Amino acid sequence: SCVEMAAKKTQEPNIPRLFTQLNNEGEEGDYENALETVDKILSVIPDDLDALYCKVVCLMQLSRFEDAIKMIDEIAKKEGETKFLFEKAYCLYRTDKCVESLQYVDKMAPGDQRFWDLKAQVLYRLERFSEATSVYEACLKQAADGCGNEREANYMAALASSGHANLLAQQESLHTDTVEQCFNRACCYLAAGMPNDALKMIDLAEERCKQGEAEDEELEDELAVIRVQKGYALQLKGSTEQAMALYNLVLKQKPNDLSLGVIASNNIIALNKEKDVFDSKKRLKVLATEGSYKKLNNVQKSTVLLNRCLFALQTNQLDQCHQLVKELKARYPNSAQAILSEVALLNRERKLSSAVQLLEEHVRGCPNAPLLIYTTLAQLYLAQNNVSTVCQVLLQFPERSNHLGVVSVLVSMLMSLGQVETASRVFDEAVVWWSRPPETNTTVRVSRLLMLESAKFKLQHGSPEDAVPLLEKLLVLNPSDMTVLALLISAYSRFSPLKAEETSKLLPKYGGALVDIATLEKMPGIKLQRKVVQKVDVKLLDIERKKKETRKKKRKARLPKQFDPSVPVDPERWLPLKERSYYRRGRKKGFTSVGRGTQGTSAATAAITAQLDASKPKVTETQSAVKGKGESSRPEESPQATKKKAPQQQKKKKKTKGW
Repeated sequence: SCVEMAAKKTQEPNIPRLFTQLNNEGEEGDYENALETVDKILSVIPDDLDALYCKVVCLMQLSRFEDAIKMIDEIAKKEGETKFLFEKAYCLYRTDKCVESLQYVDKMAPGDQRFWDLKAQVLYRLERFSEATSVYEACLKQAADGCGNEREANYMAALASSGHANLLAQQESLHTDTVEQCFNRACCYLAAGMPNDALKMIDLAEERCKQGEAEDEELEDELAVIRVQKGYALQLKGSTEQAMALYNLVLKQKPNDLSLGVIASNNIIALNKEKDVFDSKKRLKVLATEGSYKKLNNVQKSTVLLNRCLFALQTNQLDQCHQLVKELKARYPNSAQAILSEVALLNRERKLSSAVQLLEEHVRGCPNAPLLIYTTLAQLYLAQNNVSTVCQVLLQFPERSNHLGVVSVLVSMLMSLGQVETASRVFDEAVVWWSRPPETNTTVRVSRLLMLESAKFKLQHGSPEDAVPLLEKLLVLNPSDMTVLALLISAYSRFSPLKAEETSKLLPKYGGALVDIATLEKMPGIKLQRKVVQKVDVKLLDIERKKKETRKKKRKARLPKQFDPSVPVDPERWLPLKERSYYRRGRKKGFTSVGRGTQGTSAATAAITAQLDASKPKVTETQSAVKGKGESSRPEESPQATKKKAPQQQKKKKKTKGW
C-alpha cells in the first residue's frame, strides 16, 4: 500500500505524511485533492515510480486520459516501454485508439487477468465480436475475483453481436442477477429472432432498474435505453402501435445519450414507411447530425444511412438518393446494402442492364456475397424470362445447400429445363450438408426429409439404384416407417425382384379376419353397367357459355341518401307527377279573380251579379235542359278568361355593322 511505500522515504520528513494523506484521499475517491498531494510529493522526489504511478491513476480516474498518455510516454523515455503497459493500453482504449491499444495489450503478460479483460473489451470495440466472445469464454473459466456478473454481461453482449446468439441456450450457467445481464440476454434473444423471450427479459431488466438506488435523472436515462429496446422487440413482434408509443415517449424525454434519439427516429421512419412522410422528414433531421453517431457500431450506422437512402428513393428525390448511395459506397464499399441500394436506384431509373452488370461484377469480385445479392440478380434475370441464367446464378451461390428455399427453386427450374441430373446433384449436396455434425433436432428432421424427397425424385426419374441407399438409411433410422419400406420394395422390384421379395417379408402380417376363398368365389360378382354417353352439341354449349359471359352482373340496389326504412314507400312513385291521385294543379301566374271587377265584388256575389246583368242574353229552360243532356256541366268562364291575347309583334333586331 501507499503507507508501506512511505516507509522507504525516510530522508524527507514530510514525505511519509504526504503518502498517508494520498492513501486516505484515494480510498475516499477524492482524486482532485489526491492529484494535488501527489504533485507535492513529485516536487520533492520527481523520479519516484510509486508517486508517478499514483499520479497516472489519479489522471485516469478524473478521465484526463490524454494527460495520462503524455505522462506515461515521458516515463517510458526514462524507464523503458515496459512500464505502465496496462495503463497506456487502457487510456488508448478510452480515447478510441483501439488499434494502438491492442498492440500494447499484446505486449502484456498473458497471466495477468487484466490482460484478458482489456483485450476482450478492445476486440469488442473493434467489432471483432467472434474473437471477443472467445476471450470472454476464457475469462469466465479462469477468473474468480468476484467480477463474474460484469463479465457475463459483456460476454452476452459480444455473443449477440457475433451472429451466434442461438448458442446462448447452451450456456445454462449464465445468470440474470443484474440489469445489464437481463438486458444483454434480451439482446441475444432478439438477435436469435425470439422477441417474446426478449420481452420477458426486458421487463425484468426494467423492474430491477427501478428497484436500484439511482437518482431520478440517471434512472430516466437507463429506462430510456430499456424502452427503446422494448420498442424494437415489439416492432419485431408486429405490435407497431405500442412500439411507436415507446419511441415517441423516449424522444419527448430528450435523453442525454444522443444515440438513443438516432435509433428511435430511425425505427419510426421504418415504421412509417410511405404513410406519414412529413413525420419521417422531421425525424431525418435527427439522423443528419453527425455528433449522435459516436456510440453506434458500423452495422447500426450503415442501417441508418440505408434508411435515409430508401426514404429519398421512395419520395422520388433521386438526386439526393444518388448522393446518399455514393456516401454509402464510400463508407462501406464491400457492403451488400450499398450495392442493393444502387441497384434499386437503377431499377427506378429503368436501367436494368446497368443493374444486372453491377451485380455480376460484385459477384465476380466477391464470390462469398450474401444470399440477397444472388437472389436479386436471379430476380432481374427472371423478369426477362431467362430461366437458364437464373439457374446458373443460383448454382454459383456457394451456400445454396443450407437454404431449403434455394434448393426447392433450383430443382423446379432445372426440371422445367429438363436437366434431371443437375437437379439430382442439387438434392445430393443438400442431403450431405444437412447430415454433417453437429446434429440437432432441426438438422436431423431436415436431413430425413431431404433424403425421402431425393429418393422419391430418383424413383420418379428412373434411378432406383441411387434411391436404394437413401431408403435403406432411412429405414435403419426408423424401422417402423412403412412408407419408406414400401418405397424400398418398389425400388428393388425395378432391378432386383429377388431382393424385393426378400425385403417384402419385413411387411407386417395381415391381422384381420380369415377369409374363405371358396365362399368368396361363389359370391355373386359385381354387375358392371356401362354409362351411356349422351352426345353434346358443341355449338349449343358455346352459345350458352357466351350468354353466361355476356350476362350483366346485377348491381346492388342503391337507396337514396335520406332513405328512412320506417316510412312506407309510395306505391305511385313510378307514375308521373300529373298522373298521381294526390296531384293538385297549381294556379297559373296571373290567373286569379282577386282585384278584378268593381270594388266590393267577390266570388260569392258573382252569380247574383251575372243574373242582374242586362247585357247578357238570358238562357231559357229548354236551352238549359238541352245543355244538361248533351254537355257536361262546366263552370262558367268569364269573358276575360276565354279572351285570347293578341300576338305581340316581335321587335326587329338592329343589324350590327361588321368590321
